[in-house]
Amino acid sequence: MVSDAVRYYDEFLAERDWLAEGLSWAVVQPASAAATVDGVIERLRARRVQPGDDRSGEFADLVQIGPDVTVFQDNGCALSRPEVLRWLSDGTRVHTVEWTINGNGGLTYAVYGRVLTWMDLNDPERRHGDDPSAFAEDLDDVRAARGTEQARPAAMAFVERRTGVRLPAEWMSDEGADPEAGPWVTVRLGAIPSDPRPPSNFGHYEPDLDARLRAAPERVRREALALAVRAVTARFRFSDDDLVGQAVEAVERGLTVDEETRWRVVRLTAQGADVRACADAVHALHAALGAGVAAVDAVGAARHALTEHWPAVRRDLFRLVREATVDSRPV
Repeated sequence: MVSDAVRYYDEFLAERDWLAEGLSWAVVQPASAAATVDGVIERLRARRVQPGDDRSGEFADLVQIGPDVTVFQDNGCALSRPEVLRWLSDGTRVHTVEWTINGNGGLTYAVYGRVLTWMDLNDPERRHGDDPSAFAEDLDDVRAARGTEQARPAAMAFVERRTGVRLPAEWMSDEGADPEAGPWVTVRLGAIPSDPRPPSNFGHYEPDLDARLRAAPERVRREALALAVRAVTARFRFSDDDLVGQAVEAVERGLTVDEETRWRVVRLTAQGADVRACADAVHALHAALGAGVAAVDAVGAARHALTEHWPAVRRDLFRLVREATVDSRPV
């Protein structure tokens, strides 16, 4: 049964279809320090926008709602950056929800400068951070909405449930936060240097293996990719067996395929118990056909596709890269 909060945000987004292109909403709440608009502006290294200011740069709108501060960006995602969250959560609790036009998005919880949990907006079981279990008791709505058009409304309702703060529809216009309707303060965000980070999501989950694969000789990397795609193709049925066989052979032999073949691989469908795992299986096969170290992304996709089979494949991959390291030592 859909909750009242999910229905509220479903209507909220339906009336503002431009938000489908991107949204970032954060709720900053007091802990050891108060949450104030001026304090958040300082933490974001931002400055208030005055009439007549140049409109270049990245902007956000802030409002005080009781003891809490809401920060809203339409078509922006600065609030989800880990380094921004660390500054923003110094002495406070911060929940964010964000998505982009390509369908990616997530929910994040940061406290005292630590990002405790990040959760995939489209898959609530995909979580990482210092404490991925922090969301465990509040996942009913997002789990029920998984794979449906209510995934985004459920994500916004999740933030409301966790914080008790609702994003007021009456304070929004057709262009974003409405200064005439709500006491919004518009700011231009400052520059916060990026933290060191892995080149892909696989590096978040498997930093050691990711780094070893990227540093490995091309021969070893190709063996690893072949191992991963063989594991995937053994556990899924695809819509074109001949094309899959051609792709696997290309990966195993290190051959380059033409763009038409790569496009046909993208359009494959896979059959399995989990829709998201099937999509990851196709992604793994396509990414493995890439050039150079970028093909390592295929192993990350295989990790998500293989689920309970991944630990065994991971052991084989580690054995492969460790043996390569030993073989490369000078005598």
